Amino acid sequence: MFKAIRIQIPQPCKAQCKWCGTWKKNNFFTKLRDENLSLILDTYSEIIREYKPKYLYVSGGEPILLPQIDKFLQRVAPWVGKYIYLFTSFQFSAKRRDNLSLEKMPWEKMVLTHTSAGFDEKYWLDMTHGFPFELYLDNIIKLGQKPWHKRFKFILNHKYLRGELEKFADIIKPDNSWSISLKLMNNQSGDFGADKIKETKKNVIEILDKGVANLSLPVAFKTKITGEKIIEGFRTGQGSELCPYRHQPLELRFALYKGTPEYIKFKYRFCSHFPSNKHFIFKTGRDKIEDITNAYKNHDFFHWCKKCRLKLYT
Repeated sequence: MFKAIRIQIPQPCKAQCKWCGTWKKNNFFTKLRDENLSLILDTYSEIIREYKPKYLYVSGGEPILLPQIDKFLQRVAPWVGKYIYLFTSFQFSAKRRDNLSLEKMPWEKMVLTHTSAGFDEKYWLDMTHGFPFELYLDNIIKLGQKPWHKRFKFILNHKYLRGELEKFADIIKPDNSWSISLKLMNNQSGDFGADKIKETKKNVIEILDKGVANLSLPVAFKTKITGEKIIEGFRTGQGSELCPYRHQPLELRFALYKGTPEYIKFKYRFCSHFPSNKHFIFKTGRDKIEDITNAYKNHDFFHWCKKCRLKLYT
């Protein structure tokens, strides 16, 4: 039913990136992992088996560090139509990297996914509270040699794009198993407005059309603006009626909420643009998967659309 499902794995992330607050949940993740891991993974498995998404997004924490993460992904892979995106910060020791649970990975469906702030060492150290830059690069290179697809997502001002892509090409030396995604929804042009976002996209495409040194291999680029149709709806007075999430079940997003040794509560939602406090609750032992289906089909979330975060860009 849902084109994509996003799940959260309770494996703590030691990275302390300024653009991410997930590491603040490490104590919570540790407790859930130690007390409820089997229940969490079994619940995810049942939901993935029921909906059979085209894409599965696996976030955390730092899910790649979870012991036996490969066996879990191998278990659910038959129910995923195309790709499993495994998110990582690449911020862990060489010892942890060399002892990851990768033997049973369903390699043909795996996409190792990373969000980067670029390759300026001084900026990197500031944004990550001092994680060793050379170790970060070494982790990318070493794990990039594994037989999965790799997706690198840049969040940076388009003015610096060419230089950062040249550094990426020189350091990582990507082949055609890599793809690059350019996030165009940030304050990259000095303005949050939709016109400036479109200007950013135009500038980025011009840079790519002219070519980037040392990046001549067929590395795939994605420059689509997130929520472009929704933004246009708000700008033209059609509100959220153009929102594709309202017309078809595109995404089911889970986040860990509460837990005891007896049950787990998940938060879930059908759109990434709702305010963070808007969500449904799924409690193991109480709720059924069909409750999730009905919540979508009954349009129970439509009244949240008036608080859509994409209004910021209009």
